[in-house]
Amino acid sequence: MVFCFSGCGSQTVAVSGKVTFDGEPGQNIAVLFQGETVNGKSPETAFGITNARGEYSLSLMHNKKRGAVPGNYAVFISWKNPEAESVNIADVTSKTNSCPYKIPTRATNGEMMFTVPLEGTKNADFEFDSSKESFKPSGV
Repeated sequence: MVFCFSGCGSQTVAVSGKVTFDGEPGQNIAVLFQGETVNGKSPETAFGITNARGEYSLSLMHNKKRGAVPGNYAVFISWKNPEAESVNIADVTSKTNSCPYKIPTRATNGEMMFTVPLEGTKNADFEFDSSKESFKPSGV
C-alpha cells in the first residue's frame, strides 16, 4: 500500500445516509457538510443528493472525490430542483418556493451538526417530523 500524507489532498472516508420527512424518503434533497475550522484550516465541503429512496453518498464539492474528511461539520439540507442545471452552495442554503417538503429551520441555518468518524459511516441519517419542528414564515 502507498500512503500519501502531503500534497495528495485530503484523506476521505465513505459517508452515506438517508433523509426522511414524516417517515417518507426525501428525493432530490441536497445534503451539504461544511467543515469546522480547526487551527485555521477547514476540510473541503462535502455534498450529496438523495435518490428516490432518500439515500445519498457524500463527495467533496470541488474535486468530486468520494466521501468526506473525518471531523465535525455543520449540515445544511435543502431541496434541489431536479430541473436546475447545476448545484452551488448558494442554491443549497437558499429557500426554494416549489419545494415539496417541509424543511425545518434547523436544517437550513447551520444548527445541525454531524461528526464524521475516522472509519466513515453509512448512518448519516436525518429524520424530520413536521409535528415537532419549527419553520420560518414564507418569504423570510
